[in-house]
Amino acid sequence: MESAVPRPGEAARRIARLIPLEQFRALTLVGVLAVIWIVFQLLTNGLFLSPRNLTTLTIQVAVTAILAAGIVVIMVPGHIDLSIGSAVAFCGMFASLLVDPARGLGWPLSPSVLILLTLMLGLLIGMWQGFWVAWMRVPAFIVTLASLLALRGAALTITGGSTASPEDKLTFLAAEFLPAWVGMLLLAGLVAGFLGLRVLDWRARLAAGIEASLLNTVVVPVALLGVLAGGAVAVAFSYRGAPLPVVILGGEIAAITFFMNRTRFGRHLYAIGGNPDAARYAGINAKLHSFGVFAAMGLFYGLAGMLLVSRIGVAVPTAGTGLELTVIASAVIGGTSLFGGVGTATGAVIGALLLESLNNGMGLMNVESSFQMIVNGLVLLVAVYFDLRGRRAQRE
Repeated sequence: MESAVPRPGEAARRIARLIPLEQFRALTLVGVLAVIWIVFQLLTNGLFLSPRNLTTLTIQVAVTAILAAGIVVIMVPGHIDLSIGSAVAFCGMFASLLVDPARGLGWPLSPSVLILLTLMLGLLIGMWQGFWVAWMRVPAFIVTLASLLALRGAALTITGGSTASPEDKLTFLAAEFLPAWVGMLLLAGLVAGFLGLRVLDWRARLAAGIEASLLNTVVVPVALLGVLAGGAVAVAFSYRGAPLPVVILGGEIAAITFFMNRTRFGRHLYAIGGNPDAARYAGINAKLHSFGVFAAMGLFYGLAGMLLVSRIGVAVPTAGTGLELTVIASAVIGGTSLFGGVGTATGAVIGALLLESLNNGMGLMNVESSFQMIVNGLVLLVAVYFDLRGRRAQRE
């Protein structure tokens, strides 16, 4: 007779079978984030969760989160991007030099034209990298490593190592706050749209004869997003309103989520990352998809570069050093696989928020930056370990 005592790890495997891996990972991340916030709230005597600090935290995390959500599109088909920090700094420097009368061209450009030109530069950088990866068949690791060095060197050469000022053209990107009710409406629309997509996905699964739980497919994901959105609205109501970078981030999350889950191109990216050979036999053009994802990432270079310059007030040629590692770590902590085939923009943003919460909390406690780096490295290691354990539990 078999023993009624469950084997070690059996309970974890049962939970893993009941809850999809993606949702289990997201719930775990939110739980860890909540614990971190509570601990820092106690250690900082209530300062960490004050409306002012939470608003500052969301503005600080915006650049990293925008890039983390973007790199998911790169990593899902099995690529990597090491040029993020240099590309962001170069785009920010480009925007500043166009309008700086002292060190640059001093052109009297309107903010909209300046934003458009910077986004176009980022797009060109992404297309250049995509060309080498897709059609010249150079590994993305090498292509983006070369760009990391070349773009950083170009920024230093053009400026002579000095800073440049965007004048007042881009200040509003980081300083503007929308009224709280506007943020509430936007987030309510985001949650409603996400609910509609999840319901459509649930019905499609049932129509295809695939077993799908209403709880796991619709209720849990929508409730999770609703809690996060409600928290953001609470912060906006209690302080100055909804920070513009956070609104931009929300729009990016919605766009990437829709693109990856509801378009053929996005679903093909998961197929390429999950099984490249099967995708090729199915007639999926991997070259075109590789070129497309790097071009899209280029737009995020430009956007993040302008937000970074807006936040610090000047363009520094050495800005963004090490940013690519933080972005990749955020995506991996959020559940994006380094081997491709798995990843969500929402998870990557939560990963970025987790890392930035650690840095913000330790900063409030006057912890040295070197120790913060150690903590971030350990968090990344533990996140990958539990991710691998979760995958094994799903397979068993």
